[in-house]
Amino acid sequence: MQSEKSAVKGFPELSRLMETGEPVCVTFETGEENVKGKPGEGKTEEGKTEEGKPGRKEAAEAHSEILPEKSDLLFCELVHKARFGETFRISGQGCSPGNYVLGLSEESPAAYYLKSGRYRDPQAAEKAALALPRFDKKFCTVRIEPLSRNKGDFDALILFLKPEKAMRIVQASAYAKGERVKLDTLGAASVCGDCTVLALREGLGLSFGCKGSRKHSGYEDFEVPLGIAFDKVKEIEDGLSSLPGTKA
Repeated sequence: MQSEKSAVKGFPELSRLMETGEPVCVTFETGEENVKGKPGEGKTEEGKTEEGKPGRKEAAEAHSEILPEKSDLLFCELVHKARFGETFRISGQGCSPGNYVLGLSEESPAAYYLKSGRYRDPQAAEKAALALPRFDKKFCTVRIEPLSRNKGDFDALILFLKPEKAMRIVQASAYAKGERVKLDTLGAASVCGDCTVLALREGLGLSFGCKGSRKHSGYEDFEVPLGIAFDKVKEIEDGLSSLPGTKA
């Protein structure tokens, strides 16, 4: 999903909002990152460049043969670990609803949700599963890393915040145009769905967490996860630098 994105050295205003750890960058890699040239440039009918080198399709296929292994950890676990300095590059993760949300599986989590007691009956479970945001673009790998290690090519930035800090991001989003922020959440698929996929779609995704992420990844009860799409991060950063203090 990577597009042309300007190099970013860091976002100090956003980083200061997190009292523990640092923001986490999530990047969906298509396999074309290591292939030079624009799509179709110098391509022949046989899929070779004019210089006889593999075209982008062939390079992506070759790349797929050496993909990193699927992680046994959940996506939310990996994000939380990256908050404290770890870096991951994976081709899959260990949560079945997460696989559905990230587009790695077509298996609906409705039956799983019903069995776990999250919903009253099959109809409610099915409706909840259909309401989950889903990533609909093809990718080979996902890179998950702390902001300080990123080179400016991420897709979503995920933070874990106290409510007052989350409020400031909402205010920063509204700073330039005074527009209300529309928040959409289900209490399910929080980090993968609300803070990643939905954030990429809407620009901002605020969640109160979900049973899985709060159970397995370990962020505090008083923290809420929040995701921001790359294209909106600078706007939020600029807004934060201009807002008056909460108690000013």
